[in-house]
Amino acid sequence: MALRLAEQDAARTLRHSSGRPWLIAFGWGQRLRTVAAGPLKVVLIGFCPVSTARLRDLTAKAAETGDNEELSALPGSYYLLTSRRHARTARGDVAGLNRLYYAHVDGTVVLCSSSRRLAREAGAGVDERWVALRMLAPHAPAPLLFSRSPYQGIRPVPPGCKATLTPTGKLDITRYWTPPVAELPLNLGAERLRDVLARAVAIRVASSPVASVQLSGGLDSAALAALAARARPASTTLLVTVGSRAADNPDERWARRAAGLLEGTDHLVLGPGGYPQIFQDLKDAQFALDEPAPFASSAARLRHTLRVLAGRGSGAHLNGQGGDETLVAPLSYLFPAARRSPYRAWWHLLGHAALNRTSSLRLAQAAAAASTATYRQWLRRAADRLTTAAGPAAALAGWEATPQLPPWTTREVTGSLRRELLAAAESAEPVSQDVTVHGAVMRIRSVARRASLYRDVMDTAGISGHFPYLDRAVIETALATRPEDRTDPWTPKPLLTAAVAPLGPPGLLIRRDKGHYNHDIHAGLAAHHHEVIGLFHGSALGKAGLIDETAVRRGIAEAAAHRVPPAFITETVALELWLRAARP
Repeated sequence: MALRLAEQDAARTLRHSSGRPWLIAFGWGQRLRTVAAGPLKVVLIGFCPVSTARLRDLTAKAAETGDNEELSALPGSYYLLTSRRHARTARGDVAGLNRLYYAHVDGTVVLCSSSRRLAREAGAGVDERWVALRMLAPHAPAPLLFSRSPYQGIRPVPPGCKATLTPTGKLDITRYWTPPVAELPLNLGAERLRDVLARAVAIRVASSPVASVQLSGGLDSAALAALAARARPASTTLLVTVGSRAADNPDERWARRAAGLLEGTDHLVLGPGGYPQIFQDLKDAQFALDEPAPFASSAARLRHTLRVLAGRGSGAHLNGQGGDETLVAPLSYLFPAARRSPYRAWWHLLGHAALNRTSSLRLAQAAAAASTATYRQWLRRAADRLTTAAGPAAALAGWEATPQLPPWTTREVTGSLRRELLAAAESAEPVSQDVTVHGAVMRIRSVARRASLYRDVMDTAGISGHFPYLDRAVIETALATRPEDRTDPWTPKPLLTAAVAPLGPPGLLIRRDKGHYNHDIHAGLAAHHHEVIGLFHGSALGKAGLIDETAVRRGIAEAAAHRVPPAFITETVALELWLRAARP
């Protein structure tokens, strides 16, 4: 297989001293750098704000000491591959934006950045067990999420882990990253975040002739817009905002306000009148991707945006995905925070309860339950409640997001997933024994999976998509800051505000509310009702025994009355469209 791939015109091949292919790369261009020192060869693929000269120095040091950890701790988001005395190692990033998969093909272990590409080369079909797991929303718990891929025989390397191929041909998967201890106060965390986030933005946009930012109107995107404009004082930065059909959605108003405060920017608002609706052109607008895309229902909208960006010549497009997950701690922090500062924790409890429309007593009980239960106990409870809607308190303060199945999941699949989750709970280990740290990392890794698909789509349009909040240095800075300092119901995103406000114009980061797009989902569903319903007459999911088609159609019909969470519909539509394409 390697020889066949290496002979393709588009392939860039690095070889061992024996002449056999070691790395075969397609389409990475200038984002692939290679250095060597003595017996050590290093390949870095992706974005890293470190010069090649510095990379050579670190490689020489690693060749001398035998320790590669300083190389893997470089800031940015990238793949790192090393080869030394017949031992080859590959690792992605800690968030999971750059993922790795492996399989045995013709007796040889092969690693690949795409499960779909590897499955095609290995002749592997769709794994129906994975498809069933994908029914869990917002995602399956960690032990199942990283146990399999969408294809039979293709296994993922979990984020924060490295794959080492030994001289005997054995593949070892070991963990290389541990979350930092949360001990920084707000002022020190903000100083560090100011430095790493500004560098994360600058390295991506400073040299690009045209750079753009997805300006939603929220704090995360406004901060990126300010840092991008600051990094490009001699060039104009394009800010792109997607308008909403809902009259009460404040996002566009805040986006216009932020753009008006930033010098050196050009603000483009894509109004709903000339912008595709959600659920429009469902079948024709889809992308060929490794996994079902959460944006599948909005594929026509995304294609429209990509055409606009390509027409403007954007060479780097920044997106604020990951900001919420990286900068704000799960509410499980309330219980341990009460031991450090009881009054402050009580004040936070009242604020979070009000924001999330739950009682302070229930939220306190949920936070206490999560902090006093083991991860395995939490998994067992989750397994018994797959079809029971979790209250807001339990959903916000657990070890992870509470996995839920849509009401149209078949009884057989529900029972099977329950048994699988109970079996996993017997030996499951969390990322950290600290419930808040584990929950934060899993939130980050969940959004990184979605962001990676978004980035892959942008690549097909010739646009480099970037997610600075998912860089390792940004993640580690946020996690190292005390959760009660970076999470405050009375002051949105205090860590981000303290870090970026001194670099931007006064009054930029003052927004306190949050927009939503449920109105757009329901409006699109009403306009394209027949197209969506039509997916579930003889559906791929139905043929696989995963859903009750009658129940799906009923759920779609009742969506307008808000009886079914919109995410259940959009995720089921995404899975159906992907499965049709993956297994025609």
